[in-house]
Amino acid sequence: MRTAENSVLFRAHGFTNQSLSDVLPDHTWDGRECFIVGGGPSLHAFDWSRLKGKRTIGVNRAYEFFDPTILFSMDTRFLNWVHQGRYGEEALKKFNNFVGYKVWLCTYTVKLPDDIYIVRVYKNYNEGLKAFTFTSKNGIGHGNNSGYGALNLAVCLGANPIYLLGFDCRHENGRTHFHNGHPVRQKEETTTNFIKYFTKVAKRIEMHGTRVINLNPQSALTCFPRRHPSEVL
Repeated sequence: MRTAENSVLFRAHGFTNQSLSDVLPDHTWDGRECFIVGGGPSLHAFDWSRLKGKRTIGVNRAYEFFDPTILFSMDTRFLNWVHQGRYGEEALKKFNNFVGYKVWLCTYTVKLPDDIYIVRVYKNYNEGLKAFTFTSKNGIGHGNNSGYGALNLAVCLGANPIYLLGFDCRHENGRTHFHNGHPVRQKEETTTNFIKYFTKVAKRIEMHGTRVINLNPQSALTCFPRRHPSEVL
């Protein structure tokens, strides 16, 4: 049964989509730099050509602005909104023509479109909320936001260092994202709540030997070292 009107998702008794680990197993990116692009408003005037040729994970609507290696999300509402044309026909066209890996972090059992690879959550939604794993074999954590899940995936893939773009964890002059946002407006307390989950795992990531650098000196996310993008890109 469809989960909602015009939904592309189906509740299922088991997963039928191919696992990302079948094509990108743990350690595939060992020792290679990776850029994760979140949705923060600091990227409003960003020059996306600076990411050309880089190993990248784009969260949610980032694919509309550049071609990430992995398009990543844990939000099934977002997938429906894309297919329903809620972001416009051009966004739907780009999504359908996307040639990288479309990846969803599944926090419940669901049948997704066949061209999407899945990563499973660690144990279940509640356990995955605070989890951060160093192998994707038993699932990864989600921290209640796709940026956290993307970071956990990058660590499992062995990327090092990992640079964060658009991980502001705050709104800026009323702007919620660098793009036009989503049909359900994001509350500012939602972004500030993200901080506690990143903060709890930052030291574990460091002890694992993975360097994570936040490329926004004004970000409210201070648990990772902060640098200006011009120092890296």
